[in-house]
Amino acid sequence: MHLTVKQQVKHLSKEDYKTIKELCHIAKNLANEAIYNVRQYYFAEGEFLKYEKNYTLLKNSPNYKALNSNMAQQIL
Repeated sequence: MHLTVKQQVKHLSKEDYKTIKELCHIAKNLANEAIYNVRQYYFAEGEFLKYEKNYTLLKNSPNYKALNSNMAQQIL
């Protein structure tokens, strides 16, 4: 079971809201890239793709580069 917490941030400027929205979109894209790599590797090799190998595949991704490295690694 996965639990989520919804945060409402009030009193943001338009620029701050756009920045947060863009970062969330980039994070979603990176997570989808990582899942896609794991899925394709599983279909090709019959085993799961390890974090280290997935990291080497994604470290040059524009989505990975757009985020701070600690944020991107936590997403992976």
